[in-house]
Amino acid sequence: MVEKTRAYIAGFLDGDGSIFLQLIRRKDYVFGFQIRASLVFYQKKSQKKILRWLIHKLRSGYIRDRNDGMCEYTIVGLGNVKKALEEVEPYLILKRKQAKLALRIISRLEGTTRTSGFLLRIAKEVDKFAELNYSKKRVNDTNTLRKFFQQNASVPVSTDS
Repeated sequence: MVEKTRAYIAGFLDGDGSIFLQLIRRKDYVFGFQIRASLVFYQKKSQKKILRWLIHKLRSGYIRDRNDGMCEYTIVGLGNVKKALEEVEPYLILKRKQAKLALRIISRLEGTTRTSGFLLRIAKEVDKFAELNYSKKRVNDTNTLRKFFQQNASVPVSTDS
């Protein structure tokens, strides 16, 4: 992708986008939770064309129409989010801290054998997004994960450091 395009997309993400890393409850996961990464770009439905252009440039994700006259272009998944953030991170201004934190967490998750201790440490990093994104609705955090591990004896618990 050419530099000008990467810089434009970074500006779009800074102004009309969000970077999320969240703890999501998943009953089908060994440790009961997933760390989900996502990028979301927002725009009025009348300007949906720019989101189609973004999906063409970033080569992943989907567009969803909302009921409030807006639409969202969403990229989900550690690999897809990492790839997109690596393209635009050098040009971000407002969301540079979120991007760097997301890239650091994603890199730690890649190819790592997961243990409960490891997930608790990563969850502390994920909690930082609540502050950076001014999150009001965050339900799952490190304490939620810790309580889950304590209440579920079937979850393989490790206190590795």
